[in-house]
Amino acid sequence: MTPLSWTLCFLLPVLQLLQFPEGKQKPPSDSHFAVLNIVIGKDNLRTLQDKLGPTKKCRTKAHDGVAIAGYAGSNEDIVFEFGEGGGGDVTAFFLSLHGPRKIGCPLSELSMPSSTLTTSGGVHLGMTEQEFVGIFGVPMIRTPAGQWKYDWTLEKKYTEKEKSEAANAGHPVTGSYLKGITIEAEFQKGRLSYFYISRLETT
Repeated sequence: MTPLSWTLCFLLPVLQLLQFPEGKQKPPSDSHFAVLNIVIGKDNLRTLQDKLGPTKKCRTKAHDGVAIAGYAGSNEDIVFEFGEGGGGDVTAFFLSLHGPRKIGCPLSELSMPSSTLTTSGGVHLGMTEQEFVGIFGVPMIRTPAGQWKYDWTLEKKYTEKEKSEAANAGHPVTGSYLKGITIEAEFQKGRLSYFYISRLETT
């Protein structure tokens, strides 16, 4: 290997780290928790099937024992995770290209035609790193292999509507609650090839 090659091997990771200026991360808005009219924390298996067609829950070690169910589109897959409590609501979903990622569960055929799956906030596979940073800010963790990760823990106050709904359901609440958000992304040649987002709430 020539001296120039050694220099390039050393500088490449440095240049990758300097590609984006350091800055604050931007927690996702509500629109990023929705895709194909399925909303994290609002939908469950029954409403998922009403909107997207029949599918079955499945368990795999790769998903920490949570139940998942998903669909295969024309070029991409979409998989949803379900919480154990709270009526089994959707707690997360991820988008991935066909083939590279082994999901470990059978996927149902997506009933609606869709060449590109996009969140209501505009995140879609194939978008550039710069576009992604424009939405969420610089990732907290970024590896040379193109894996990015964001984590937020936010304290939220209950709205009067939420307090009223909880009281009517026999679970009165006061004060605030914690919202944990995780985003994971993978890029191939500067383009998004995998996107995962989850939101969990604890009182």
